Amino acid sequence: MAAALANSTTIEKELIAEGVIDPELYYSWLARELELPYTSYIDPDEVVRLPSTDALLHRDGPLRVSRAGSQFTVIIPEARTLEAQKCRLAEMPSLRDKLMVASPATIRSAVWQAGASERVRQITFELDQDQHDASARRVMTGLQGFVLALAVYISATGFMLWPFLAFTVLHVVLTLFFSGGILLRLAALLASGFTPGRRAAAHPRESGGLPVYTVLIALHDEAEMMPALVSRMSALRWPKSLLDVKYVCEADDAATIGALQAQDLGPHCEIVLTPDFGPRTKPKALQYALQGARGSLVAVYDAEDKPAPGQLLEAWSAFRDGDPRLGCVQAPLAIANMRASWISGLFALEYSGLFRVLVPFLARTRMPIPLGGTSNHFQRTALETVGGWDPHNVTEDADLGLRLYAHGYRTGTLKSATVETAPTTLDVWTRQRTRWLKGWSQTWLVAMRRPVRTVEALGLRGFAVFQLMIAGMLVSALAHPLMFVFIGFTLAWLAGTSGASISPLHNALMWIDLANIGGSYLIFIAMGWRGFTGHERARLKARWICLTPAYWFMMSMAGWRALGQLMSNTHLWEKTPHAATPEWAALAESVGMQKDAQGMERVKGIEPSS
Repeated sequence: MAAALANSTTIEKELIAEGVIDPELYYSWLARELELPYTSYIDPDEVVRLPSTDALLHRDGPLRVSRAGSQFTVIIPEARTLEAQKCRLAEMPSLRDKLMVASPATIRSAVWQAGASERVRQITFELDQDQHDASARRVMTGLQGFVLALAVYISATGFMLWPFLAFTVLHVVLTLFFSGGILLRLAALLASGFTPGRRAAAHPRESGGLPVYTVLIALHDEAEMMPALVSRMSALRWPKSLLDVKYVCEADDAATIGALQAQDLGPHCEIVLTPDFGPRTKPKALQYALQGARGSLVAVYDAEDKPAPGQLLEAWSAFRDGDPRLGCVQAPLAIANMRASWISGLFALEYSGLFRVLVPFLARTRMPIPLGGTSNHFQRTALETVGGWDPHNVTEDADLGLRLYAHGYRTGTLKSATVETAPTTLDVWTRQRTRWLKGWSQTWLVAMRRPVRTVEALGLRGFAVFQLMIAGMLVSALAHPLMFVFIGFTLAWLAGTSGASISPLHNALMWIDLANIGGSYLIFIAMGWRGFTGHERARLKARWICLTPAYWFMMSMAGWRALGQLMSNTHLWEKTPHAATPEWAALAESVGMQKDAQGMERVKGIEPSS
């Protein structure tokens, strides 16, 4: 009763949510009390599709079905109105021939299946139809293709007729991108010493008034991860009667679906099957599941994630106390398997610098933020206002972060971390990084379809940061080996001629190149080290830091591979495979999780969520 009062629900909803009462038994009992037939399955072909039918995916209500030439209404009775319903049926006994009882889960399952084909087509093309220039369905517009061809022609002509001048111009442009990116990260590094603290989030029973929170988890070929994932989602500190967890699977992924069905999911969880239509991407799955989201707040996690139990509370607290334009908050990501290989070690260093130094700096300065692909928390109204996820963009996070900013929303950051695993082999890392760089290319091309409008939407500062973050990363990845070529050419020139024959410009460019290369490595290391906890610093093998140049050359290799895929297989989603992790105690130890004074798990050195 206390929980029902605190959560603005009913006693039976609390009992069902906590597993005290089985929902099928409860609703079949109500059917017997009302002397109505009870059904635990509704054939999707019997559902009468109305314009309002899909509303039953996110709220309880009656469903019209057609069976044996007659129409029936499937209702969801409640114990508190049982006597009133009995009286109504006694007064109008003919209603019994037109009514049936089912649980909310049975009705939702039928509605999901009944409208699947129409729904998946709608969400796949909705953004492209409603905001044509915001969709990555097309690689580039005709005008962009013309400008690209013209740029290639002018560049080729320049290198043939004036090779020295063309070489110098290219050198200067690349130098500006490199230098701008380094300066942005240097500013973030320096500002990280002045990070303001965050007050603790309220305990749910103390605060009251909590909203329904939807958690979306897109899954594909993740059967091995299901026991751990379900356990981790169950550990989230949020009233289960106000929790809406959706495990989103591809309809033909029988192994993952079977592994989920074998778990004790609870009535607050639902398996959503995404039909095989259009690009097979994570954003399409998320956008499809969003149609049935019951919460006013929406969180996104991946199969291998272990979020801090209080992360939802901290996110809700941030939205409650923030301004109305706070559309999203991003939680930091901590890497559990940083000692598995030098690749995962440097990946952990990279993530530390990104999510604990650079992203908080961009949030504090209210700049556009390319979101991480997991542990994002959204106000649903903001998510729907900007069009949700783009099913055709393979880095939906960066694209969505930019569109939120362009629509006037800002992104904040959280303190409570999510633990996940990093790729440990070159093959897996390359495929993942290829997808990221390809998606950033899509995001940049979409934004630059109408550059003037993008400047107006982002502002000059926001536009500059966008170019440094997205275009700068792409250019840095693609051109990193060229910086060594430039230095080599200049040194060879110096060796073959007298120093006096080198112009001051080229002499300055050589020294800037050296500073850019050295600076990019040092900033990469310094940002990651600054964000690391003491426990993580002790666990990172120092000799791996010396492999930073190799890591950057791997980025270049992935960048060129992404460029090829952008032209040949734009919407291919190269999935990152995940292996089953050890027990959470071992995972926690690997990233320095500890108990705070209230018994909550948190990363050492990162503020607790409550």
